[in-house]
Amino acid sequence: MKSPHRLQQGFTLIEIMVVIVIMTIMTSLVVLNIGGVDQRRAMQAREMFILDLKKINKESTDQAKVFALNTQNASDVAPFRYNLFEYHDQSHEQIQQADRTWQLYKEFKVRELPNNVSFSIQALDAEEHRKARNEDLLGGKAPQLIWFGNGEVKPVRIQFYYEQQPIGHELKMDHLGKVNEED
Repeated sequence: MKSPHRLQQGFTLIEIMVVIVIMTIMTSLVVLNIGGVDQRRAMQAREMFILDLKKINKESTDQAKVFALNTQNASDVAPFRYNLFEYHDQSHEQIQQADRTWQLYKEFKVRELPNNVSFSIQALDAEEHRKARNEDLLGGKAPQLIWFGNGEVKPVRIQFYYEQQPIGHELKMDHLGKVNEED
């Protein structure tokens, strides 16, 4: 007599295929999420940088100080970082050293970006600023991003990168220090 229920020995081909598909989907989600975490960190660093730009602009205007952003590229032992320098006019102050017009602004802590995150700064409206005569502020030795202390800023474009790929839209800082995202 034959039993109406056969004992199953092992898995069917369809069951094995379903398990493989499910495992593939889960693996791809894990891999994508790991990359996504790093990109989220890059976007957070970008947002913190925008807040820093607004804070520096306000402080420059409120205190009538001339500031410049200084960047340091990443190396094997240190990530990309930036800090702030303050301009000291030698004609008004007794600074003995000739190369001390730009001094580290100690109230602004050095900011380090996450690994593989960096940004580039490109000056805009160069013709407008060439009329000025001060080489320290506007010449070839001048930093690319300067707040003049009178409410004006040297206009620039800023692009953030993660692993040398652009992250987010390009930022544009106008002559009044307003930060806009370029589409």
